[in-house]
Amino acid sequence: MLGTYLWLRVSVAALVFLPCLAVAESTVESCLQAALRDATDETTVGELRQSCQSSADHSDGEPTSRGTDFETGSIRQRIEFEDRAEKTAFAFTPHFPNYIAYSAVDEPNQAPFAELVGVPDPVEDNEAVFQISIKAPVWRDMWGTELSTYFAYTAKSWWQVANDDFSNPFRETNYQPELFVRSEKPRQILGASLEGWSVGLAHESNGREELLSRSWNRVIARGGLQLTDDLSLFAQTWYRIPDDEEEDENPNEYRFLGYGDMRLIWAPNRSTWTAMVRPGTEETSFELTWSYPLSRAFRLYAAYFNGYGESLIDYDAKIERISIGIALNDFLGRP
Repeated sequence: MLGTYLWLRVSVAALVFLPCLAVAESTVESCLQAALRDATDETTVGELRQSCQSSADHSDGEPTSRGTDFETGSIRQRIEFEDRAEKTAFAFTPHFPNYIAYSAVDEPNQAPFAELVGVPDPVEDNEAVFQISIKAPVWRDMWGTELSTYFAYTAKSWWQVANDDFSNPFRETNYQPELFVRSEKPRQILGASLEGWSVGLAHESNGREELLSRSWNRVIARGGLQLTDDLSLFAQTWYRIPDDEEEDENPNEYRFLGYGDMRLIWAPNRSTWTAMVRPGTEETSFELTWSYPLSRAFRLYAAYFNGYGESLIDYDAKIERISIGIALNDFLGRP
């Protein structure tokens, strides 16, 4: 397990910080293919062709940092889509998936709540799970560079919707605001394309008091690597800002949550499949997800999770969960 952890940290560090070469210029054809996916009904083919030809004529073999060079890879498609959306006033873009799902849990973590209410098994093994996750640029192209500052906010809730004995409570809600600097300039690493990286601060807490309170603060580095047009790798590593020992609400969290995770994303055609692994120093967690568009606004969403840290209250309790529901976007931000 320690070897897996070391491999994770080294690979993520390489993903984010290794010196890289610029990626090759994309063709007008790939530009048109990507532009047609997101064009409005009012946009003509001639306008799209003129825009793509202009981008190709002015690139001189070097891709611009954002907004003018189209790539066929799934990550680049997301970056270009978000770049256009963020130019609209009051625009937010997805940070992580936004969804609501109904789920079944094998042996839910009863301990924190049994002590609180004085009942042996107050938590039911069926509940609804939903997540809201958005981001917005605070300062784009800082000082004329490819770096931009973003603010993001994610809230994930676990709702005991069928638990009539305790008035259908929200069992847990985790709140995570983030502030980070991001680069979207593509670069080459070992034959693949590093499509972007970010470094920032994140606070996560559940807003509870006393026995149920959980929180931590982290420095997080992330990167997205395009392996093929349809296959990408997202990786993140973090450093937890230490709490005083007597105030630590998540003691020994590195045993269960480790120092980062990796997620493979395969997006052939309209489906999106993902596989996440998060090795702790003693335990390992993984998650599998699938989504498929039902309409322009909604995707069918399914997930399987097995491990630790799905929620802050369960950071040291093993949870096995299967969920099915509706999502607004997938891990690539696609509706």
